[in-house]
Parts: sequence; structure tokens; C-alpha cells
Amino acid sequence: MKKKSSLLTLALVLTVGMSLFLTQCKKETVTETVIQTVYLDPNDTGVFVPGTAVLDTSWTFEKSHSNVNWQSKYYDFSSTMLTGRFNNFLFSPELEFNESNIGAANINFWVQVSTYNTGEPGRDALGKCGLNYLGITYLDSSKTQVDPASDTAWFRCNSITIDNHDGYIMHGTFTFNRYRAPSGFADGTPITHNVDVNLHFNGMRDFDSNNDGTMDKLRAGFTANWKFNRSDYMDNASTVPYWPVPKASEMVTNAGAAANNKTYGVWSISCSDEMEMTINAVFYKNH
Repeated sequence: MKKKSSLLTLALVLTVGMSLFLTQCKKETVTETVIQTVYLDPNDTGVFVPGTAVLDTSWTFEKSHSNVNWQSKYYDFSSTMLTGRFNNFLFSPELEFNESNIGAANINFWVQVSTYNTGEPGRDALGKCGLNYLGITYLDSSKTQVDPASDTAWFRCNSITIDNHDGYIMHGTFTFNRYRAPSGFADGTPITHNVDVNLHFNGMRDFDSNNDGTMDKLRAGFTANWKFNRSDYMDNASTVPYWPVPKASEMVTNAGAAANNKTYGVWSISCSDEMEMTINAVFYKNH
């Protein structure tokens, strides 16, 4: 009798537990609804087929769930990678994207280069090698808050085409670093090159953000990535030396031999020439 009672108790516990589990799963499935995803050819040929998603200026950039990352090989050997990110970045003007009319897209993006970090003090501290990767060992103005004109890297999109196997390709310009006199250019002239950036629309979902049973917030995500050579954006013709790396005391004032070593091109051999950038951007719209 005791054995039967134990079995009944166990069965009851399992029933209640499974009921709670199924209830939780059911609640999870209704809190978000897929609205738009990345499409492939229904014949499974792997060919990209654009959808009908539209993001206009009524959408808000959700920086808290977005990021800008870079990676590059350590000393240009093997697959050992150095990685990092930027803390300050934004779309300006606001992003506009229409899969049915990609010619009308408006995608311009910037990062504040001096907000670079790897999370490793041995690379990020003043005078360390990390800042050299991106030409920001010595900063302008007070050496703590730099001049946006020489501390902002820009991508400006001129046109977008479809990549049959991978989504979209943005054709535009990337401005990173400045020329330094004397180099044949006026001091501070932006160094700009044409680049092609892979763009993936990762889909759109409707969320119940207040957990009250009402779908009230659309979210959409993008991923963009491209590679560039740092040497293309460094001013090798300038006679102003990149070295020595300034001391910490020189970072605070304009004194010292490195006073003219602004954010116009600094080089570090511990990072390979080729650098890869990845942008993950999330947007939302309340409704």
C-alpha cells in the first residue's frame, strides 16, 4: 500500500511539473512573432530572395543591443586573433531601409575611434600597443576628449546591390585617419577609400515588451562586415614620425616631442595589416 501511495505521489508531481513546463513554453511562444525573415529560394538553390521589410525614420536605433567589433591577426601569423570593440557609434542621419526599393536606402555610420577597447589593460592603457592599431596613441585637444573631425571613422553608403548568395552589398566610402603635413596634402585631410560592405538583414519580430499579452514593439536587426588594410589609411609620406610612443605625461598636455603626433596614423607591428570590422545593429518601433 505504501508503495502504491508513493507511485501516486510521484505521478502527481510529474503531472504538475509537466503542466508548469508546458505552460511556460506556451507563454514563451506567444511573446514574440516572426514578421520578416531572410528568404532563400523555395527550391533550395541557396539564392537570396529579398523580402518586403521597411524601416524608416520612425524606427529607433537600439544602441544597448548593438555593437561594433574588429579583429585582426596577431603579428600576422596563424589564426591567432586580436579582438576589440568601440563604445561610441551611431547612424547619422537615421537609417532608412526598404527591401522593395533598396535604391532609396540611407545608411551612414560612424564610430569614435578613441573609444576603442579590448577589455585588456595591457593593450588599452596609455602608451600601450592597442591604441596604435587604429592610429590613436596620441589624441587631440586635451588628449582626453579628441576633436571629432580627426577622431571619427565614417562609412557612407552610395548604393546597394543584391548578392545572390549572401544578402546585400553596400558600395560606399570609408574614411579613417588623416594626412599629416608635409605629405602633399593639407594637414588633417581625410584619408578616404571606396569599400564594399556585406549587409545582412537578420529579420524582424513583434514583441510583447510589457508581458501583458499585447504585441507592442517591433525589432529588426542587421549585420554588416568588411575588411580593409590599415596601411591604406596610414600616411607613410609624412615626415612627422609615428614614434616614439608618447609617455603618459605627454598625453595630458601639449608638451613633449610627440605634441604633433595626432590621430593621423600610428602603426603597430603586433597587429596584422588586414583588419575586419563587424557591425551588429538593432532597431525598434513601438506600435
